[in-house]
Amino acid sequence: MPAVRATPGMMGTDFYQSVIIAIWTNNAKKPFQDPRVRRALHLALDRHALIDVVKDMMPAMVGGFNYPFSAWSPPREELSQRRGYQPNPQASIQEARQLLAEAGYAKGLKGVDFLVRDAPDLKLRAEAIQVMLKEALNVETTLRTVQISAWFDDAQAGNFDLTIGAIVSTLLDPSDYFHAWYSKDGPQNYAKWHNEAFQRLLPQIDREEDDSKRQVLVRQADDILEQDPALLPLAWLKCNDAWYTYVKGHNPANFFGTYDIVRWDTAWLDK
Repeated sequence: MPAVRATPGMMGTDFYQSVIIAIWTNNAKKPFQDPRVRRALHLALDRHALIDVVKDMMPAMVGGFNYPFSAWSPPREELSQRRGYQPNPQASIQEARQLLAEAGYAKGLKGVDFLVRDAPDLKLRAEAIQVMLKEALNVETTLRTVQISAWFDDAQAGNFDLTIGAIVSTLLDPSDYFHAWYSKDGPQNYAKWHNEAFQRLLPQIDREEDDSKRQVLVRQADDILEQDPALLPLAWLKCNDAWYTYVKGHNPANFFGTYDIVRWDTAWLDK
């Protein structure tokens, strides 16, 4: 992006993307059915470092279980003070170790099958995560990289202990992605996660018309996800965009996701 801005006659910016990078645990296998184990893994990840690992390849931002740039997410200042999202991960790692010990795995885990979707950024993240889990919790993983089509097959079939990938949603509204990503039968709920309290909240969130009351319900759902993670959020993607200054009507600030860039009905060339 600096090169674009330094080029005469060009402009550039980034915009929010409808993609979350995450890790899923296989909740059908021990010990991942235990929320304490999942939260321990969640807390052991240095998300700020994982952003830096791929900063030259892909812009991204730290976030939790809701789109971090939407009204439904906790404010960034609040999120940055939570365990698991703090720039200094030491307090989070200490709690993670305690949780893993309480679950009966004080000495860590060995032989964890870590399924990696074949993409340059995901492979870099996976390598960094492998080191983080080993150093923080003595969790030893074996990376198994597969092509995208095989990844979807294995993820749906539960052929993994941990897996890293990317999923998308259509809308910013939690009624869209809460069902797809976190509900019991959601098509992208690769962990096969199920939480009764969360499931009871879904129809209330869908039907509540008062925004302030709905916000309270979404925050309750977010609190559940923090303590009993359906996935381990790693990063939320951004997109880089560049255009010549004679392209008019192009406003990436209003874009949400890659597919919005094909909307050229209000653009024209001023030359």
